This record gives sequence, C-alpha cells and structure tokens, in this order.
Amino acid sequence: MKKSSVGVLGVGAIGSVISSQLIENLGLELSHFNRSKKEEIKINTPFGEKAYPIDCQLVATKIYDLDWLVICLKEHHFKSAKNWFENLITSKTKVAVIRNGLNLKAPLLPFLDASQILECMIDCPTQLDKKGVYQQFSKAKITTPKSELASEFSILFNKEKIEFHQVADFKTASWKKLIESASLGAITCLNLNTCEIFSQPRFVNEYLALIDEAMKIALADGAKIHKNYTNELLRKLKSYPPEKGSSMLSDRLAGKPIEIGAKSGIIVKIGKRLGIETPLHSKAVGQLIEINSKNKAT
Repeated sequence: MKKSSVGVLGVGAIGSVISSQLIENLGLELSHFNRSKKEEIKINTPFGEKAYPIDCQLVATKIYDLDWLVICLKEHHFKSAKNWFENLITSKTKVAVIRNGLNLKAPLLPFLDASQILECMIDCPTQLDKKGVYQQFSKAKITTPKSELASEFSILFNKEKIEFHQVADFKTASWKKLIESASLGAITCLNLNTCEIFSQPRFVNEYLALIDEAMKIALADGAKIHKNYTNELLRKLKSYPPEKGSSMLSDRLAGKPIEIGAKSGIIVKIGKRLGIETPLHSKAVGQLIEINSKNKAT
C-alpha cells in the first residue's frame, strides 16, 4: 500500500511540533522544507523527548507529489514563498495552513482552490532553549472550521497526543486566539521579558487594557465573544510558567523579523476599516516596526 506523502513547510517551533507528531505515523512519507539548513529536530514534549534527523530541502527544485502540505510559516514569510507554493502544491494537494492572524486562505488562493485549504489555529506554547531544544509546554490543540477536510487532516495524527476541535464559528475562534497572542506577544517582546513580567501588577493591567481594546474591534467585526473571556485569559496567564515567552520575543532576541501584521497590525487595520480607534495596539505596532527597522539595519 502506497504511503501518503506529507510535507511540512517551515520547521520552526510549530513546524517541529507538527513534525514530531507526524513522524510517529508510519503510514506517511514525511518531507521537510525550510528556508535555512536544519538537519535534526530536537523537542521536549509533554510525552517525552524526541530527537531525529531530517532531510530538509532548502529550495524547491522540482514539483513534489504531495497529498498534504502543512504550512507553518509566519505571515510575513508568505510573500517570499511563491516558489515553494508553486512546486509543493499540485491539483491533488490538500493544504493545512497553521499561522496567526485572520483570513488564512487568502495568500494561497492563487495556487489552489479554497476547498483544498484548511485553516488551522494552534494553541501550543513552544520555544527554543539555549541548547537548541524546543520546549513544548503543553499538549497541542488545533482548532479548525468544521469540515470533511478537517476530519481527513486529523486522521494523520495520534489523537491522544494532539487535540483537534472543529468549530462552526471559526471567525470567533480566530479572534479569541488573536486577542491573546497579540496582547501577550506585544508586552513580552517590547519589554524583553518572559511571562515573569506579569508578576508586576502594572503589566497585568497593560495586558488587560490591550485585550479590552482588541475585544472592541473583534465584536464590531462580528466575532461572538463573551465578556467573561477576559477572565479566562487572566486565569490562563496565571497558569503559565515564568519562563514562558512568546514567538515575538523569541524572534526579537534572535534578531529575526517580528510578526506584526498578523497580530496587533491586523487589529489596527480592521479598527481603521470600522472607524474605531486603537491607540494601544497602534502604539505597539509603531514600536515593533521601529525594532524591526533597527534589526534590519544591523
């Protein structure tokens, strides 16, 4: 029986989490694609440590016959990924796109039909430690729109090690994730500190203020979020270990471009479209753009 061919594009923190789950499925032929050289994945999961070699392709030099392509790129990487998409996506390929932000299908529509694209939102705090090992703090949870495509994708994984949730209102689910990741990411990144910073009440208050501002935009955009969601995020914040950072903080510390457009940037953009001011997220966007400019200059 021919194995299903699955590719993972983008082998950073989330790509490594996804790979570490797919590698267990012996019915798959797994390929890895990344912009920079990577010969091994090392990850410490809630289910134990894993380390295994990968043959990571740095460029797409041919057309690949993939059944599934799992895209784990950040929003600002999509503009330079055209060659990847052209060679990794064929008429039969189904694509699962896992990234922050809203309207995840949009950048991929020039390459395949919308019915072949599965929007995925992942909740899985993971960061690289000083030894080059990804630390996965909790069991991965993937949320998708309710569909047959989502069911087909979930079959690739061990359900005991990764949770799948199909929802009828993916827009609301996406906004809820965006509100949290944009607010927490901005504070940790701008202050060059992990969640340890929230031991200080003023940063908790700043976090709540960013959440409140983003909530107003989300509700105006049609998301159905209960007011109690703020308390849910506060409880979640208190459960995080002090050493937990954010992808934005990790990128800043590594001198990489910080993700702006898919986080506070999209909140500000939609706020402008709806005629609602976003002074806090706008300020964060300005500061983050300045940091990105300095990193590029150096």
